[in-house]
Amino acid sequence: MRGPLQEFKGDNYERPNQTWRCGLSDEGAPCPTGPGRRGRCPGATACHPVRDGDRWVCNRSQARGGTCETGPSPEGECCHVYQCTPLRSIRSQRGRFVLGCVLATLGGLCLLLSAEGRNEALAPGDLSVQHAQLLQRGEVTKRCASCHAAADQSFGQWLQHIVNDDLALPTQTDLCLECHQKQIAKQTAKWAHNIDPLVLLANSPPPTPFQRRVDPTQELACATCHREHHGAAHDLTLMSDNACQACHQQQIHSFATDHPEFKNWPTRRRTQIAFDHGAHQLKHFPKENGPKEKLEFACATCHKQDRNGAFQRTLDYESTCAKCHESKIEASWDSGIAMFSLPMIEVETLSAAGHNIGQWPVQASEEFDGPLPPITKLLLAADQRAAAALETLGADFDFFDVNPDDPAQLKAAGEIIWATKRLLYDISVQGQAALRSRLETVLDRQLTKQEFSALTARLSPENLAAITDRWLTRLPAEMPTKMARRGSEPPKSSVSNPPEQDREAARRRVAAGGWLHDETTLSIRYRPTGHADPWVTAWIDIMTEATTGRHSKITKPLLKQMMAPTAAGLCGSCHSVDRMENDRCVVQWFGKHVEDAPSSFTSFSHAPHLTQKQLADCQSCHQINPLANVMASYTADSPTDFQNGFQPLTKQSCAECHTSQAAGDSCMQCHQYHVAPSSAGGRRHE
Repeated sequence: MRGPLQEFKGDNYERPNQTWRCGLSDEGAPCPTGPGRRGRCPGATACHPVRDGDRWVCNRSQARGGTCETGPSPEGECCHVYQCTPLRSIRSQRGRFVLGCVLATLGGLCLLLSAEGRNEALAPGDLSVQHAQLLQRGEVTKRCASCHAAADQSFGQWLQHIVNDDLALPTQTDLCLECHQKQIAKQTAKWAHNIDPLVLLANSPPPTPFQRRVDPTQELACATCHREHHGAAHDLTLMSDNACQACHQQQIHSFATDHPEFKNWPTRRRTQIAFDHGAHQLKHFPKENGPKEKLEFACATCHKQDRNGAFQRTLDYESTCAKCHESKIEASWDSGIAMFSLPMIEVETLSAAGHNIGQWPVQASEEFDGPLPPITKLLLAADQRAAAALETLGADFDFFDVNPDDPAQLKAAGEIIWATKRLLYDISVQGQAALRSRLETVLDRQLTKQEFSALTARLSPENLAAITDRWLTRLPAEMPTKMARRGSEPPKSSVSNPPEQDREAARRRVAAGGWLHDETTLSIRYRPTGHADPWVTAWIDIMTEATTGRHSKITKPLLKQMMAPTAAGLCGSCHSVDRMENDRCVVQWFGKHVEDAPSSFTSFSHAPHLTQKQLADCQSCHQINPLANVMASYTADSPTDFQNGFQPLTKQSCAECHTSQAAGDSCMQCHQYHVAPSSAGGRRHE
């Protein structure tokens, strides 16, 4: 038999988690079942009668009045049915109130976001001083659009962003670059550190399962690091160490303990000017410079801080090297630099071998001896027959090396003699135009006006008069006949009846720089005006460019010849020749290239360091390595294969001062994020 229902022992707050409560609860005794989920009364009975023999017995609990007097019906149904109108619980009433408040708030926000002054209300804070002018100009609704594409859209368009991503374009980063594209190129701005992601992946080891790293191929927005609306005094470039280490595998908690040792900083390549500090200190400076004066080896003699104090620039040639090297350079080109010359030739040997070279000066006809100037050989490379002969004998050949018993060498020598005569004839009748035509053929491009002006150095037809007036008087008659046999038309003179000039004055030494004729060597020479003469540097630069063209087999030995340490001008004794990754050669005319944009992860300023007494002497950090064979590094053309003339810098030397409590050891003190060159380009030379 079922027992009586258990009495309900609870508080007056019935079913606190339900939405509805029984309507009889206000009368004191709610029904035991309660309302349904939708707030409908189930019509529950007061009890569930039980059968006792042939009778039904009421089992209503004492809490609901005990056994009723009426009792169940003959069919066993309870005669007391609880029927009510369910009431909402307190929780439900509060929920409806909160929902009403939320809807009212959303309605107010919709009105606010649709109002004209919404941007003023939404501004999260003041901009930094660098961007503050954006809020001081233009219409109120348009000012924020300088950085946020959606700033001038309606509230309805904002809601459409859920299904239409194009409404958010252009991105905030793209808008940033509208103003900053001169500082950072658009194509690299979203790359980590503005470096090709494939390069970053190639130079970083794969992460272990417990190391963190953001995928370098993932584009980064400017706002990832540069946070605005933090007030006028906020530093937009400031980044915490945690921000840096969010991407990097290696976690560095302390510069002194976790930072790796320096490897090749700050020297990643040899110096552009070949200079051995150790040799100068030990060999040259101790020597007397005159009877009373003695040179002192001091860093400040050649190096000074720039205007900002951050960079140690090298002083110019006149202030540093000229006092010792100027006299040697002047002596090296005392007789000038040959542009054209007639070498010694065994005319009879060539004739016996069947190679008639026509007229040749008697004073240059005894034996094979003497080289052709490198400039002459470069111009001969424009002649196909001469280029083939140069490859046979070698571009750096000397007529002294011609074997009279070798028919191939004799044939090549004869071809070069005729090619030289053709060159001299072309120049004698066309002047500078012949030079330009041949150079543009070799370089496969047109020369600029400035380039050609430097290459000719005012070379006039009068300067070339000695070729046909004194050395090869029959050349004007020989060459048209020779070229007619080959089916070529001789060039027409661009100068008609040049007036007589004072030949004797033209042959005298040009003390201030210029052209002269050397009757002893039968050559036309140029005497430079001094160090960094534009004619000398222009021809070396042209020769350097030609080393990557179709005549590279000829021009590479010629460049090496012109940049030999003992060549006229001694250019190669100080200025290095670097071969770049694309096989292009570059002559380093300047001591340093100070880039307009940073190009390294590491930045360093000398200014705050040189204020310290213990660091005022450069050699406190830069200690010379006397055992390094520095000059041997310049025999090759690779700038990264070298011996450093200084002892390597150690991390410990920096960690002595740079701690978290003293000079500071945060990442951003020494490292910079943007390392790609500026899209504006340009270089400043020191």
